[in-house]
Amino acid sequence: MTKKCKSCGSCGMSLEKQEDFALGDTAADYCHYCTDSAGKLFPFEKILKMNIAYYMESQGITETAASKMALEYLRSLPAWRSHA
Repeated sequence: MTKKCKSCGSCGMSLEKQEDFALGDTAADYCHYCTDSAGKLFPFEKILKMNIAYYMESQGITETAASKMALEYLRSLPAWRSHA
């Protein structure tokens, strides 16, 4: 049986190695990109901007398209489901 890889509840990144987790804590729900130096989750707006930039760079799409895509995706994740 294959062990399922945990993913960040804020951005969806696969948490495969200890250093992927916030503060290197494998019990953390978020990755090191989505948290500050104390392990606290960044605000939604910061995570949204990071995701927009990622989509624009990795997929070569416009900021408008990346914004729509990032917003839809983030709202599907546990950290942001209730975010309007």
